[in-house]
Amino acid sequence: MKEKKVISIPPVYLFVSIIIIFLCYKYFPNYNIINFPYDLIIWLPLIILASYLIISSHMFLIKNNTTEKYNKSTCVVQDWLYKYSRNPMYLGFLLFITGLSFFLGNLISFISPIFFFSIINWMFIPYEEAKMEKELGKDYLEYKGKVRRWV
Repeated sequence: MKEKKVISIPPVYLFVSIIIIFLCYKYFPNYNIINFPYDLIIWLPLIILASYLIISSHMFLIKNNTTEKYNKSTCVVQDWLYKYSRNPMYLGFLLFITGLSFFLGNLISFISPIFFFSIINWMFIPYEEAKMEKELGKDYLEYKGKVRRWV
């Protein structure tokens, strides 16, 4: 069986999603309907939580001397946020672009988090999980059986 190659990296899709949000805001102003203060009470907590998830996940991987890139994995990280989600960094990215959609208040811009989720969930995560299963075997399979993909 031929191994799939990764086309790009997830941050590229994060930036594409952010661009989509701003384009929707600019080119579909009639759909800018979520206004202050309702946008503030939703987007601010989402952005704060997202930033925490992204930074904490990244730092925890570095602390455990394993990779957040596509290099060979050295261990199954199961502590901290990884006790609750196998992909807390992706969850942070998703919450960030959802928060940004609320911040700009454009209804059409919510296609962006859907786009991001779809790409990550059905393209990147299956690739990464297959790679982890191959590299870490039983340890990763046990972890995968205990912890959900997103939350």
